[in-house]
Amino acid sequence: MTSGLVIEIGRDLLFTALLLSLPTVAVSLAIGLIISIFQTVTSIQEQTLTFAPRIVAVGLSLVIALPWTLRMLVTFTERMFLLVAELSK
Repeated sequence: MTSGLVIEIGRDLLFTALLLSLPTVAVSLAIGLIISIFQTVTSIQEQTLTFAPRIVAVGLSLVIALPWTLRMLVTFTERMFLLVAELSK
């Protein structure tokens, strides 16, 4: 196993992890921004107002993105198994 191959595997791993976390992070960021604007406009500074909608939205985004997430994970796992099988020859 060469260092170039290890770097390629690491890059693929980090890119896959970034793609898998993107939907939940984007939803959390969008909901946080909306709530911050709402709090600024209404002058309500309740701390629990920021957490409850964000938790619900992130949970829904996880459920909605689950099929895509599983496909990405299966594809990544297959690539890694094929690479291991290729290296063991």
